Amino acid sequence: MKVLPALFGLFALSLAPAGVLAENLLENASFEQPKVKGMTDARKGGTMAAAEGKNTWTHLQSLDQSGKIAVGITNEIARTGEQSIYVRFDQAEKVKPAFLMSDLVPVQQWESYRVSLWGRIDRKKPLTLDQGRPYLQADVEFYGTDQASRIGDIDVRTQMIPGSPKRLLFVTHRWAEYYATFKAPEGASFMKVTFWWYPPKGEGAAKGLIYFDDASIEGKPGTSVPSLDPPSTAEPQGEAAAGTPAPAAKDPR
Repeated sequence: MKVLPALFGLFALSLAPAGVLAENLLENASFEQPKVKGMTDARKGGTMAAAEGKNTWTHLQSLDQSGKIAVGITNEIARTGEQSIYVRFDQAEKVKPAFLMSDLVPVQQWESYRVSLWGRIDRKKPLTLDQGRPYLQADVEFYGTDQASRIGDIDVRTQMIPGSPKRLLFVTHRWAEYYATFKAPEGASFMKVTFWWYPPKGEGAAKGLIYFDDASIEGKPGTSVPSLDPPSTAEPQGEAAAGTPAPAAKDPR
């Protein structure tokens, strides 16, 4: 696995000319399907895998069977639309992570792609610096035209939640964007993105709630058509380097 230095946020530049919006290659990027009422756990239908119509997501689930890390969809808060996903940590420490995985997305070799996700911490159940800090990890994989042969290593970027003492990213009073850029290598025809939520490492347990909305993969679309069977899920190996996110955007609400 290739783990890049922690300066990726400084180089995450816009891929489109000024005034032109880059195309988001994700469908159901704002997690509007399936429709839910209140906070709905992924194990009880609160997962995009149950969505009807266009949908790029294949998995939203927690690998932790103890319930210390739970994920799902909620209609109680959203950056855009009516829904977002949530990640709840309940004294989470030394347990398996939760993840959100995309299907294979057609891309073009040598092109750059901007991957992003907006987050906001719950006001009543905040994740704070005075406890163990969980972290968000973004894994990007590229595949050839056969949709099975991975090209190169898994590209990994990470972000502590809520951030560092000198630079908080995720806070309670506004949505903030976490993003990074990735370049498709020679021979790449497809791209897959997996967002992981891991418990703290050696800092104690984490307890709190955070929401995520408006995921995106921005860049030039490919021409190949992905199959209905994406590569199997596998937890990344090795240690990930801490990343520096882009400056937070203003709360649109």
